[in-house]
Amino acid sequence: MRVGRLAVVVVWGVLLLALARGQWAAAGHEKTSAPPPAPAVADADDTWMGVYMSGQKVGYSHSRTTPVAEGYQLEETSLLRLSVMDQVQTVRAVIDATTTSDFAVRAFTVTLDSGLGAFAVRGTADDRTLVLQTGAGGDTSEQHLALGEPIYLPSSARARLRGAALEAGRSLTLQVFDPSAMEHQPLTMLVQGREALTVGGKTQQAWKVRETFRGMETSVWLDDDGRTLREEGPMGMVVQREDAAGAIGTGWGETAFDLMGAIAVHAGRPIADPRHLTHLTARVSGLGELPVPTDGRQSLRDGVLRIEREPTAPATYTLPYIGSEWRHELEATPFLQVDHPRIRDTARAILAGETDPRRAAERLRSWVYDELEKRPVASIPNALQVLDTRVGDCNEHAVLFAALARAAGLPARVVAGVVYADGAFLYHAWDEVWLGTGWMTVDPAFDQTPADATHVKLVEGGPETHAALIGVVGKLSIDVMPETAGSADS
Repeated sequence: MRVGRLAVVVVWGVLLLALARGQWAAAGHEKTSAPPPAPAVADADDTWMGVYMSGQKVGYSHSRTTPVAEGYQLEETSLLRLSVMDQVQTVRAVIDATTTSDFAVRAFTVTLDSGLGAFAVRGTADDRTLVLQTGAGGDTSEQHLALGEPIYLPSSARARLRGAALEAGRSLTLQVFDPSAMEHQPLTMLVQGREALTVGGKTQQAWKVRETFRGMETSVWLDDDGRTLREEGPMGMVVQREDAAGAIGTGWGETAFDLMGAIAVHAGRPIADPRHLTHLTARVSGLGELPVPTDGRQSLRDGVLRIEREPTAPATYTLPYIGSEWRHELEATPFLQVDHPRIRDTARAILAGETDPRRAAERLRSWVYDELEKRPVASIPNALQVLDTRVGDCNEHAVLFAALARAAGLPARVVAGVVYADGAFLYHAWDEVWLGTGWMTVDPAFDQTPADATHVKLVEGGPETHAALIGVVGKLSIDVMPETAGSADS
Protein backbone atom coordinates (compact mmCIF):
# COMPACT_ATOMS: atom_id res chain seq x y z
CA MET A 1 0.00 0.00 0.00
CA ARG A 2 1.44 3.36 -0.96
CA VAL A 3 1.97 5.64 2.03
CA GLY A 4 0.49 8.52 0.08
CA ARG A 5 -2.90 6.87 0.37
CA LEU A 6 -2.89 7.74 4.08
CA ALA A 7 -2.69 11.46 3.42
CA VAL A 8 -5.49 13.86 2.35
CA VAL A 9 -8.07 12.63 4.87
CA VAL A 10 -7.06 15.24 7.43
CA VAL A 11 -9.44 17.41 5.39
CA TRP A 12 -12.41 15.18 6.25
CA GLY A 13 -13.01 17.09 9.48
CA VAL A 14 -12.76 20.40 7.65
CA LEU A 15 -15.23 19.26 4.99
CA LEU A 16 -17.68 17.92 7.56
CA LEU A 17 -17.49 21.22 9.41
CA ALA A 18 -18.26 23.07 6.18
CA LEU A 19 -21.29 20.85 5.55
CA ALA A 20 -22.65 20.68 9.08
CA ARG A 21 -21.60 24.11 10.35
CA GLY A 22 -25.19 24.89 11.26
CA GLN A 23 -25.88 21.45 12.69
CA TRP A 24 -22.93 20.75 14.98
CA ALA A 25 -22.93 23.85 17.06
CA ALA A 26 -24.59 25.95 19.72
CA ALA A 27 -24.35 29.73 19.62
CA GLY A 28 -25.28 32.87 21.49
CA HIS A 29 -24.51 36.51 22.36
CA GLU A 30 -25.34 39.25 19.89
CA LYS A 31 -22.77 42.04 19.98
CA THR A 32 -24.83 44.43 17.88
CA SER A 33 -28.37 45.61 18.42
CA ALA A 34 -30.61 42.55 18.71
CA PRO A 35 -33.33 41.93 16.13
CA PRO A 36 -36.91 41.43 17.22
CA PRO A 37 -37.74 37.94 18.56
CA ALA A 38 -38.24 35.38 15.80
CA PRO A 39 -41.90 34.86 14.95
CA ALA A 40 -43.46 31.62 16.10
CA VAL A 41 -43.56 28.64 13.75
CA ALA A 42 -47.20 27.69 13.32
CA ASP A 43 -46.66 24.11 12.11
CA ALA A 44 -43.82 21.68 11.61
CA ASP A 45 -41.35 23.10 9.07
CA ASP A 46 -39.51 20.62 6.85
CA THR A 47 -36.55 21.60 4.67
CA TRP A 48 -34.61 19.35 2.28
CA MET A 49 -31.29 20.38 0.71
CA GLY A 50 -29.04 18.80 -1.92
CA VAL A 51 -25.28 19.05 -1.37
CA TYR A 52 -22.87 19.49 -4.31
CA MET A 53 -19.13 19.89 -4.83
CA SER A 54 -17.85 21.30 -8.12
CA GLY A 55 -21.28 20.63 -9.59
CA GLN A 56 -21.41 16.96 -8.53
CA LYS A 57 -23.91 15.75 -5.95
CA VAL A 58 -22.26 14.45 -2.78
CA GLY A 59 -25.09 14.38 -0.24
CA TYR A 60 -28.25 15.85 1.20
CA SER A 61 -29.62 17.26 4.45
CA HIS A 62 -33.05 17.35 6.06
CA SER A 63 -34.19 19.60 8.90
CA ARG A 64 -37.50 19.71 10.77
CA THR A 65 -38.68 22.29 13.30
CA THR A 66 -41.74 21.36 15.36
CA PRO A 67 -43.50 23.51 17.98
CA VAL A 68 -43.70 21.77 21.36
CA ALA A 69 -44.62 22.90 24.84
CA GLU A 70 -42.65 26.08 25.72
CA GLY A 71 -40.39 25.85 22.68
CA TYR A 72 -39.37 23.79 19.68
CA GLN A 73 -38.01 20.40 18.73
CA LEU A 74 -35.22 20.61 16.11
CA GLU A 75 -34.24 17.52 14.12
CA GLU A 76 -31.55 17.62 11.45
CA THR A 77 -29.89 14.87 9.43
CA SER A 78 -27.18 15.11 6.78
CA LEU A 79 -25.46 12.53 4.61
CA LEU A 80 -22.20 12.94 2.74
CA ARG A 81 -20.83 10.43 0.19
CA LEU A 82 -17.33 10.86 -1.29
CA SER A 83 -14.53 8.77 -2.72
CA VAL A 84 -11.32 8.92 -0.67
CA MET A 85 -8.31 6.85 -1.69
CA ASP A 86 -10.46 4.74 -4.03
CA GLN A 87 -12.89 3.92 -1.21
CA VAL A 88 -16.42 5.33 -1.05
CA GLN A 89 -17.08 6.90 2.35
CA THR A 90 -20.60 7.61 3.63
CA VAL A 91 -20.96 9.81 6.70
CA ARG A 92 -24.17 10.62 8.55
CA ALA A 93 -24.55 13.50 10.99
CA VAL A 94 -27.68 13.75 13.15
CA ILE A 95 -28.81 16.42 15.61
CA ASP A 96 -31.78 16.35 17.95
CA ALA A 97 -32.38 19.43 20.10
CA THR A 98 -34.99 21.04 22.32
CA THR A 99 -35.19 24.81 22.68
CA THR A 100 -37.10 27.52 24.47
CA SER A 101 -39.69 29.65 22.69
CA ASP A 102 -36.94 32.00 21.46
CA PHE A 103 -34.81 29.06 20.20
CA ALA A 104 -32.32 29.09 23.10
CA VAL A 105 -30.99 25.55 23.43
CA ARG A 106 -31.80 23.48 26.51
CA ALA A 107 -30.58 20.07 25.33
CA PHE A 108 -29.05 18.58 22.19
CA THR A 109 -27.46 15.41 20.87
CA VAL A 110 -25.09 15.34 17.89
CA THR A 111 -23.95 12.07 16.35
CA LEU A 112 -21.42 11.53 13.56
CA ASP A 113 -21.30 7.99 12.15
CA SER A 114 -18.93 6.82 9.41
CA GLY A 115 -19.65 3.10 9.81
CA LEU A 116 -16.58 2.53 12.00
CA GLY A 117 -18.03 3.74 15.27
CA ALA A 118 -20.05 6.81 16.10
CA PHE A 119 -18.84 10.03 17.70
CA ALA A 120 -21.58 11.50 19.91
CA VAL A 121 -21.87 14.71 21.91
CA ARG A 122 -24.75 15.39 24.30
CA GLY A 123 -25.31 18.77 25.86
CA THR A 124 -27.64 20.28 28.44
CA ALA A 125 -27.72 23.99 29.20
CA ASP A 126 -29.12 26.24 31.87
CA ASP A 127 -28.49 29.95 32.31
CA ARG A 128 -24.93 29.45 33.55
CA THR A 129 -23.47 26.12 32.43
CA LEU A 130 -23.27 23.89 29.39
CA VAL A 131 -22.66 20.27 30.40
CA LEU A 132 -21.18 18.14 27.61
CA GLN A 133 -20.95 14.37 27.52
CA THR A 134 -18.75 12.96 24.78
CA GLY A 135 -19.06 9.31 23.80
CA ALA A 136 -16.00 7.65 22.29
CA GLY A 137 -14.44 4.23 22.37
CA GLY A 138 -17.22 2.79 24.54
CA ASP A 139 -16.63 5.43 27.22
CA THR A 140 -18.20 8.75 28.14
CA SER A 141 -16.35 11.84 29.35
CA GLU A 142 -17.94 14.96 30.81
CA GLN A 143 -17.00 18.61 30.43
CA HIS A 144 -18.51 21.78 31.93
CA LEU A 145 -18.40 25.12 30.11
CA ALA A 146 -19.42 28.37 31.79
CA LEU A 147 -22.10 30.42 30.03
CA GLY A 148 -22.77 34.12 30.31
CA GLU A 149 -25.84 34.08 28.06
CA PRO A 150 -28.25 31.65 26.35
CA ILE A 151 -26.87 29.42 23.61
CA TYR A 152 -28.36 28.65 20.21
CA LEU A 153 -27.94 26.32 17.29
CA PRO A 154 -26.70 28.25 14.23
CA SER A 155 -29.62 26.82 12.28
CA SER A 156 -31.94 28.42 14.80
CA ALA A 157 -29.76 31.53 14.83
CA ARG A 158 -30.67 31.91 11.18
CA ALA A 159 -34.30 31.77 12.28
CA ARG A 160 -33.67 35.07 14.07
CA LEU A 161 -33.21 36.62 10.63
CA ARG A 162 -36.91 36.83 9.82
CA GLY A 163 -39.36 39.62 9.15
CA ALA A 164 -38.03 42.96 10.38
CA ALA A 165 -34.69 41.39 11.27
CA LEU A 166 -33.93 40.91 7.57
CA GLU A 167 -32.55 44.35 6.84
CA ALA A 168 -29.63 45.23 4.58
CA GLY A 169 -26.56 46.06 6.63
CA ARG A 170 -27.65 44.23 9.79
CA SER A 171 -24.78 42.31 11.37
CA LEU A 172 -24.92 39.74 14.17
CA THR A 173 -21.88 38.26 15.89
CA LEU A 174 -22.51 35.09 17.87
CA GLN A 175 -20.30 32.88 19.99
CA VAL A 176 -20.54 29.35 18.60
CA PHE A 177 -19.76 26.08 20.33
CA ASP A 178 -18.39 23.63 17.78
CA PRO A 179 -18.36 19.95 18.86
CA SER A 180 -15.75 19.14 16.21
CA ALA A 181 -13.36 21.38 18.20
CA MET A 182 -15.06 21.40 21.64
CA GLU A 183 -14.55 25.14 21.90
CA HIS A 184 -16.27 28.45 21.22
CA GLN A 185 -15.63 30.52 18.12
CA PRO A 186 -17.30 33.70 16.82
CA LEU A 187 -19.89 33.44 14.06
CA THR A 188 -20.78 36.62 12.13
CA MET A 189 -23.85 37.00 9.93
CA LEU A 190 -24.11 40.08 7.70
CA VAL A 191 -27.29 40.79 5.73
CA GLN A 192 -26.03 42.16 2.42
CA GLY A 193 -29.36 42.85 0.74
CA ARG A 194 -31.94 41.38 -1.62
CA GLU A 195 -31.28 39.86 -5.04
CA ALA A 196 -32.92 37.52 -7.52
CA LEU A 197 -32.15 33.83 -6.98
CA THR A 198 -33.09 30.88 -9.18
CA VAL A 199 -33.40 27.50 -7.48
CA GLY A 200 -35.02 24.49 -9.12
CA GLY A 201 -36.06 26.57 -12.14
CA LYS A 202 -37.94 29.08 -9.98
CA THR A 203 -36.73 32.67 -9.62
CA GLN A 204 -37.57 34.69 -6.52
CA GLN A 205 -36.24 37.58 -4.49
CA ALA A 206 -34.01 36.39 -1.64
CA TRP A 207 -31.95 37.90 1.13
CA LYS A 208 -28.21 37.35 0.73
CA VAL A 209 -26.31 36.82 3.99
CA ARG A 210 -22.56 36.40 4.43
CA GLU A 211 -21.56 34.08 7.28
CA THR A 212 -18.00 33.94 8.63
CA PHE A 213 -16.96 31.15 10.96
CA ARG A 214 -13.43 29.92 11.81
CA GLY A 215 -11.98 31.60 8.74
CA MET A 216 -14.63 30.03 6.53
CA GLU A 217 -16.89 32.31 4.52
CA THR A 218 -20.27 31.13 3.28
CA SER A 219 -22.84 33.00 1.21
CA VAL A 220 -26.42 32.15 2.21
CA TRP A 221 -29.70 33.10 0.53
CA LEU A 222 -32.81 33.18 2.72
CA ASP A 223 -36.49 33.66 1.97
CA ASP A 224 -38.55 36.18 3.97
CA ASP A 225 -39.26 33.53 6.63
CA GLY A 226 -35.54 32.96 7.19
CA ARG A 227 -35.53 29.56 5.49
CA THR A 228 -32.35 28.66 3.62
CA LEU A 229 -32.67 28.52 -0.17
CA ARG A 230 -29.02 28.15 -1.14
CA GLU A 231 -25.51 28.17 0.36
CA GLU A 232 -22.15 28.57 -1.37
CA GLY A 233 -19.19 27.63 0.82
CA PRO A 234 -15.53 26.67 0.71
CA MET A 235 -14.05 23.97 -1.53
CA GLY A 236 -16.73 24.55 -4.18
CA MET A 237 -19.50 23.29 -1.91
CA VAL A 238 -23.08 24.29 -2.79
CA VAL A 239 -26.16 23.42 -0.72
CA GLN A 240 -29.54 24.24 -2.26
CA ARG A 241 -33.24 23.76 -1.54
CA GLU A 242 -34.86 20.68 -3.11
CA ASP A 243 -37.91 18.55 -2.46
CA ALA A 244 -37.45 15.28 -0.58
CA ALA A 245 -37.44 13.10 -3.69
CA GLY A 246 -34.91 15.30 -5.42
CA ALA A 247 -32.60 15.59 -2.41
CA ILE A 248 -32.46 11.86 -1.80
CA GLY A 249 -32.94 10.26 -5.18
CA THR A 250 -31.78 12.46 -8.05
CA GLY A 251 -28.59 14.09 -9.28
CA TRP A 252 -26.13 11.42 -8.14
CA GLY A 253 -23.29 10.61 -10.55
CA GLU A 254 -22.20 7.13 -11.57
CA THR A 255 -19.10 7.49 -9.40
CA ALA A 256 -18.57 9.25 -6.08
CA PHE A 257 -16.81 12.61 -6.02
CA ASP A 258 -13.00 12.19 -5.86
CA LEU A 259 -11.96 14.27 -2.87
CA MET A 260 -8.27 13.44 -3.16
CA GLY A 261 -8.03 14.60 -6.76
CA ALA A 262 -9.99 17.75 -6.03
CA ILE A 263 -7.76 19.13 -3.29
CA ALA A 264 -4.29 17.77 -4.12
CA VAL A 265 -1.61 20.49 -4.33
CA HIS A 266 0.58 20.07 -7.41
CA ALA A 267 4.31 20.39 -6.78
CA GLY A 268 5.53 22.03 -9.99
CA ARG A 269 8.33 19.45 -10.39
CA PRO A 270 8.57 15.87 -9.13
CA ILE A 271 10.55 14.77 -6.07
CA ALA A 272 12.37 11.54 -6.87
CA ASP A 273 12.75 10.01 -3.39
CA PRO A 274 10.46 11.91 -1.02
CA ARG A 275 10.63 9.52 1.94
CA HIS A 276 14.39 10.09 2.26
CA LEU A 277 14.41 13.83 1.50
CA THR A 278 16.61 15.76 3.94
CA HIS A 279 15.85 19.33 2.80
CA LEU A 280 13.17 21.07 0.78
CA THR A 281 13.09 24.51 -0.83
CA ALA A 282 9.88 25.71 -2.47
CA ARG A 283 7.95 28.84 -3.34
CA VAL A 284 4.63 28.91 -1.53
CA SER A 285 1.55 31.04 -2.15
CA GLY A 286 -2.15 30.96 -1.33
CA LEU A 287 -1.70 30.89 2.45
CA GLY A 288 -3.87 33.94 3.02
CA GLU A 289 -3.92 34.87 6.71
CA LEU A 290 -2.81 31.45 7.93
CA PRO A 291 0.15 31.96 10.33
CA VAL A 292 2.44 29.13 9.23
CA PRO A 293 4.63 27.98 12.16
CA THR A 294 8.36 28.73 12.00
CA ASP A 295 10.71 26.62 14.11
CA GLY A 296 14.10 24.97 14.00
CA ARG A 297 12.93 22.67 11.23
CA GLN A 298 11.06 24.97 8.83
CA SER A 299 11.00 28.65 7.94
CA LEU A 300 8.95 30.74 5.52
CA ARG A 301 10.32 34.10 4.39
CA ASP A 302 9.24 36.21 1.41
CA GLY A 303 7.23 33.30 0.03
CA VAL A 304 10.18 30.86 0.12
CA LEU A 305 9.78 27.79 2.34
CA ARG A 306 12.85 25.96 3.63
CA ILE A 307 12.71 22.72 5.58
CA GLU A 308 15.67 20.82 7.05
CA ARG A 309 15.00 17.38 8.49
CA GLU A 310 16.12 17.29 12.12
CA PRO A 311 19.40 15.61 13.05
CA THR A 312 19.21 12.47 15.18
CA ALA A 313 20.09 14.22 18.44
CA PRO A 314 19.76 12.34 21.75
CA ALA A 315 17.23 13.32 24.40
CA THR A 316 18.42 15.32 27.42
CA TYR A 317 16.04 14.04 30.12
CA THR A 318 14.39 10.82 31.27
CA LEU A 319 10.70 10.00 31.32
CA PRO A 320 8.41 11.20 32.70
CA TYR A 321 8.95 14.84 31.79
CA ILE A 322 8.76 16.97 34.96
CA GLY A 323 9.49 20.42 33.50
CA SER A 324 6.95 23.23 33.38
CA GLU A 325 7.43 24.65 29.88
CA TRP A 326 5.64 21.86 28.03
CA ARG A 327 3.20 20.61 30.69
CA HIS A 328 0.32 21.56 28.40
CA GLU A 329 1.54 18.93 25.91
CA LEU A 330 0.96 16.25 28.56
CA GLU A 331 -2.67 17.11 29.28
CA ALA A 332 -5.81 15.23 28.32
CA THR A 333 -8.23 16.72 25.79
CA PRO A 334 -11.66 15.54 24.61
CA PHE A 335 -9.87 13.80 21.72
CA LEU A 336 -6.79 12.61 23.63
CA GLN A 337 -8.05 10.68 26.67
CA VAL A 338 -4.63 10.60 28.29
CA ASP A 339 -5.87 9.76 31.79
CA HIS A 340 -8.01 6.80 30.78
CA PRO A 341 -6.74 3.50 32.26
CA ARG A 342 -6.75 1.73 28.88
CA ILE A 343 -4.59 4.44 27.31
CA ARG A 344 -2.17 4.44 30.26
CA ASP A 345 -2.01 0.64 30.45
CA THR A 346 -1.35 0.38 26.70
CA ALA A 347 1.46 2.94 26.84
CA ARG A 348 3.02 1.18 29.82
CA ALA A 349 2.90 -2.20 28.08
CA ILE A 350 4.45 -0.84 24.87
CA LEU A 351 7.35 0.90 26.62
CA ALA A 352 8.09 -1.90 29.10
CA GLY A 353 10.07 0.45 31.34
CA GLU A 354 11.80 2.48 28.61
CA THR A 355 12.63 5.96 29.95
CA ASP A 356 14.63 7.48 27.07
CA PRO A 357 12.27 9.89 25.25
CA ARG A 358 13.64 9.19 21.79
CA ARG A 359 13.57 5.42 22.11
CA ALA A 360 10.13 5.66 23.70
CA ALA A 361 8.83 7.68 20.74
CA GLU A 362 10.20 5.10 18.33
CA ARG A 363 8.55 2.23 20.21
CA LEU A 364 5.21 3.99 20.31
CA ARG A 365 5.45 4.93 16.63
CA SER A 366 6.25 1.36 15.58
CA TRP A 367 3.41 -0.04 17.68
CA VAL A 368 0.83 2.36 16.24
CA TYR A 369 2.07 1.75 12.70
CA ASP A 370 1.92 -2.05 13.14
CA GLU A 371 -1.40 -2.21 15.02
CA LEU A 372 -3.61 0.05 12.89
CA GLU A 373 -5.18 -1.20 9.68
CA LYS A 374 -4.52 1.42 7.02
CA ARG A 375 -7.96 2.59 5.90
CA PRO A 376 -9.59 6.01 5.43
CA VAL A 377 -12.03 6.87 8.22
CA ALA A 378 -14.34 9.84 7.73
CA SER A 379 -14.82 10.95 11.32
CA ILE A 380 -13.52 13.18 14.10
CA PRO A 381 -10.75 10.95 15.51
CA ASN A 382 -10.22 10.32 19.21
CA ALA A 383 -7.68 8.07 20.86
CA LEU A 384 -9.99 5.69 22.73
CA GLN A 385 -12.09 4.90 19.70
CA VAL A 386 -8.97 4.29 17.61
CA LEU A 387 -7.59 2.01 20.33
CA ASP A 388 -10.81 0.00 20.10
CA THR A 389 -11.22 -0.18 16.32
CA ARG A 390 -7.50 -0.42 15.37
CA VAL A 391 -8.39 1.16 12.00
CA GLY A 392 -7.52 4.53 10.58
CA ASP A 393 -5.71 6.98 8.37
CA CYS A 394 -3.23 9.68 9.30
CA ASN A 395 -5.66 11.33 11.73
CA GLU A 396 -6.22 8.18 13.74
CA HIS A 397 -2.50 7.32 13.79
CA ALA A 398 -1.63 10.82 14.99
CA VAL A 399 -4.18 11.11 17.81
CA LEU A 400 -3.49 7.64 19.18
CA PHE A 401 0.27 8.21 19.15
CA ALA A 402 -0.12 11.59 20.90
CA ALA A 403 -2.35 10.14 23.62
CA LEU A 404 -0.02 7.21 24.28
CA ALA A 405 3.03 9.49 24.36
CA ARG A 406 1.41 11.91 26.81
CA ALA A 407 0.27 9.02 29.00
CA ALA A 408 3.92 7.92 29.17
CA GLY A 409 5.03 11.39 30.26
CA LEU A 410 6.42 12.35 26.85
CA PRO A 411 5.23 15.82 25.69
CA ALA A 412 3.57 15.36 22.30
CA ARG A 413 1.36 17.31 19.94
CA VAL A 414 -0.52 16.62 16.73
CA VAL A 415 0.35 18.81 13.75
CA ALA A 416 -1.21 19.05 10.30
CA GLY A 417 -0.25 20.32 6.89
CA VAL A 418 0.74 18.69 3.61
CA VAL A 419 3.16 15.96 2.60
CA TYR A 420 4.49 14.96 -0.83
CA ALA A 421 3.23 11.57 -2.02
CA ASP A 422 2.12 10.08 -5.32
CA GLY A 423 3.27 13.13 -7.28
CA ALA A 424 1.52 15.88 -5.31
CA PHE A 425 1.28 17.47 -1.86
CA LEU A 426 -1.63 15.96 0.07
CA TYR A 427 -3.20 17.10 3.35
CA HIS A 428 -1.84 15.07 6.24
CA ALA A 429 -1.47 14.84 10.04
CA TRP A 430 1.51 13.65 12.10
CA ASP A 431 3.12 14.34 15.51
CA GLU A 432 5.97 16.09 17.30
CA VAL A 433 7.61 15.07 20.61
CA TRP A 434 9.83 17.07 22.96
CA LEU A 435 13.37 15.69 23.43
CA GLY A 436 14.70 18.37 25.77
CA THR A 437 16.52 20.62 23.32
CA GLY A 438 13.88 20.71 20.61
CA TRP A 439 10.89 19.06 18.99
CA MET A 440 11.26 15.99 16.79
CA THR A 441 8.76 15.00 14.11
CA VAL A 442 7.19 11.56 14.26
CA ASP A 443 4.92 10.20 11.54
CA PRO A 444 3.29 6.97 12.78
CA ALA A 445 1.30 6.61 9.54
CA PHE A 446 4.52 6.61 7.46
CA ASP A 447 6.60 4.92 10.22
CA GLN A 448 9.17 7.75 10.26
CA THR A 449 11.29 9.34 13.00
CA PRO A 450 12.15 12.04 12.14
CA ALA A 451 9.74 12.71 9.28
CA ASP A 452 11.14 13.48 5.83
CA ALA A 453 11.51 17.07 4.63
CA THR A 454 8.36 17.03 2.47
CA HIS A 455 6.23 17.31 5.64
CA VAL A 456 5.10 20.97 5.54
CA LYS A 457 3.54 22.01 8.86
CA LEU A 458 0.65 24.47 8.55
CA VAL A 459 -1.07 24.19 11.96
CA GLU A 460 -0.22 22.83 15.40
CA GLY A 461 -2.88 20.98 17.37
CA GLY A 462 -5.34 18.12 17.10
CA PRO A 463 -8.66 17.86 15.24
CA GLU A 464 -9.85 20.98 17.02
CA THR A 465 -7.39 23.11 14.98
CA HIS A 466 -7.81 21.59 11.54
CA ALA A 467 -10.60 23.94 10.48
CA ALA A 468 -7.86 26.57 10.09
CA LEU A 469 -6.88 24.73 6.89
CA ILE A 470 -10.16 25.61 5.20
CA GLY A 471 -8.79 28.97 4.12
CA VAL A 472 -6.00 27.41 2.04
CA VAL A 473 -7.69 24.33 0.56
CA GLY A 474 -7.98 24.90 -3.17
CA LYS A 475 -5.71 27.97 -2.99
CA LEU A 476 -2.38 26.61 -1.74
CA SER A 477 0.43 26.45 -4.30
CA ILE A 478 3.84 24.80 -3.72
CA ASP A 479 6.47 25.11 -6.45
CA VAL A 480 9.44 22.89 -5.60
CA MET A 481 12.72 24.65 -6.47
CA PRO A 482 15.56 22.96 -8.39
CA GLU A 483 17.97 22.81 -5.41
CA THR A 484 15.64 20.27 -3.77
CA ALA A 485 16.68 17.72 -6.38
CA GLY A 486 19.31 15.33 -5.07
CA SER A 487 18.72 16.24 -1.40
CA ALA A 488 17.75 12.75 -0.32
CA ASP A 489 19.89 10.66 1.98
CA SER A 490 21.02 7.20 1.10
